[in-house]
Amino acid sequence: MDATGERRLSAVPSSFPEEDAAWKFLDAVWDVPVGLGLCDTGLHFVRVNEALAGFDGLSVDEHYGNGDTLARLPAVFAEGLRQAASGEARDVEFTSSGRCVLVKLHPVLRPSDRQAIGVGIVAVDVTDERNAFRAVEEANRLIGDLLAAATAKEQALSRLIESVQEGLLVVEPTGRMRLVNKAAERILGHPREALVGAQFQDERWWCADGSGKRDAAALLRHAVDQPELFHGELYVETDAGRAALMADATSLRDLHGKVEEVVISLRDVTRERHDLGLARSNLEFQQQIIGIVGHDLRNPLATITGSISLLRRQEGLTRTSVESLERIARSAARMARLISDLLDYARTRAPGGLPVVLARADLHTICKDAVEECRSAYPSTTIVLEAFGDATGSWDGDRIEQALINLITNAIQYGGTYPVRVRSLASAAHIVEIQVHNGGAVIPADVLPELFKAYRRGIRGESTGRRDGLGLGLFIVAQIAAAHGGLAFAESSAESGTTFTIQLPRSVSRKGP
Repeated sequence: MDATGERRLSAVPSSFPEEDAAWKFLDAVWDVPVGLGLCDTGLHFVRVNEALAGFDGLSVDEHYGNGDTLARLPAVFAEGLRQAASGEARDVEFTSSGRCVLVKLHPVLRPSDRQAIGVGIVAVDVTDERNAFRAVEEANRLIGDLLAAATAKEQALSRLIESVQEGLLVVEPTGRMRLVNKAAERILGHPREALVGAQFQDERWWCADGSGKRDAAALLRHAVDQPELFHGELYVETDAGRAALMADATSLRDLHGKVEEVVISLRDVTRERHDLGLARSNLEFQQQIIGIVGHDLRNPLATITGSISLLRRQEGLTRTSVESLERIARSAARMARLISDLLDYARTRAPGGLPVVLARADLHTICKDAVEECRSAYPSTTIVLEAFGDATGSWDGDRIEQALINLITNAIQYGGTYPVRVRSLASAAHIVEIQVHNGGAVIPADVLPELFKAYRRGIRGESTGRRDGLGLGLFIVAQIAAAHGGLAFAESSAESGTTFTIQLPRSVSRKGP
C-alpha cells in the first residue's frame, strides 16, 4: 500500500498509459475471493493477492522473495506457469489443504505491440463442484451397478421361472396375464402369444360348460381380496379329456397394501387324482374282502372247534386219535388268531381306529393269564414272568392280553431256544410297562422302525419255527397300545438281546364303543 492507504499493484512505474489502466483495474478487483497473480517473463511474481496465496500455500511475501519460488509451489502449478510463459494458455488443477483449486494461466500481451510481458493467473476454489461431480459419478456408477444387478437377477429369475415344472402366471388385478412360462403353455394347451395380454378368466382356457371360467374368476377374486395364499381347483379341456389343475394364487402388494400383481401356479393333478381314486377303491375292496373272509371263516371254524370238543369227550379214543385231535385243535387256534388279526386290521382302517372297552383291571393278572395260555400252547418253551409294583389301572384287559400273547409268540418264533422273559412293571405313578425279552439274532437298527408296520412278516430274518401269522401281530400290538394312549417299541443288541416294550398310562381318556 502507498502512503494514502491504497493498494498498489506494482512499484515499478508503467511505461505505457494502457498498462497503467490495467494496473488500476487490477487494483479495483484485487480483494475479491478469486486468486489473482501476475508473473513477468522470467516467471518472477510481480503481484499476488491474498486469495492466491491462500490457495498455493505460500504467503504473499514468500512469492516475492529471492530464490526459486516455483520450486515451492505445487508441482502442477509450477509446470503450468512454465508452459504459459512459452505462449500457451493452460488450465491446471491441484489440491492444497484439502481444497481443490482450478488455475487458469494465460500469457499477458502488451496492447501496443502484442508482445508477452508476463503470465496472468486466475485461481478459483472448485472443491464443492468437484465433490458434487464425484458424487454424481459415484451415483451414476451405483445406478449402473444396480441396473446390471437387476438385469442379471431378472434374467436369472426368468430362467428359473422357465425351468420349473409347474405353470406360473403373473396376472394383473383385472385378470390380464403379463407373464406365462413354458409349463403354463403346456398345461393350458395354448401358446404364450395367445395367453399374454388376454384375460386369465377367459372361458377359452377352461372347460366348455362355464364352470372353469367361474372358478378362475373366483380364484383371482379371492387372491386380490385376501393376502394369504389361496388354494383352488380348476379344470381344462384337453385332447385326452378333462384335466384337473391344482391352483395356488397369492397377491403381491405395495407398501400401502394395494395389489400390484397376482402370482398363480398351476399343477396338473389329473394322474394323481386318478391314482388316488384307484387306491381308495382298492383299499375299500381289500377291507371288504378282509371283513367278509374274517366273518365267513368264523362259522366253519366254530364248527371245527365244537366238533373237536365233542370228539374229545368220546370214550375209547386211541392215543393216535387224541394226538390228531390235539393237532387239529392247535391248527384251529392258529386259524382263530389269523382271523382275529384280519378283523382287527380291518377295524384299524375304519374311522376311530381299533376300539377298546375300558374297565378296572390288574396288569399282573392280565400278564399271568397271557403267559399261562402261551405255556399251554408252547410247552417246550420256558416262559418266565416277573411282576413289580401296584398294577391296577383302567384298560381293556382282553386287548392287553391279546397284545402280550402276540409278543410272546413272536419271541418264541424268533428267539431260538432261549427262554422268554416277561416283566410286568407297575412301579411308576402314571405309567406301566410290559416287557418281553428273548435271545436270538440281533435285529438291525434300520429294521427296528419297520417292525410294527402291517405285513412285515419275517422282517427279523429267519425264524426257528413255523411262521403262523400274516405279519400283523406286531402291527396289532402297536395299534392296541395306541388305542390306550400308549406306545410300543423294540430294542435289540448283541449284549442285551431283544426286548419289546408296551408302555401304557394307568388311565385312558378315550374309550372305545
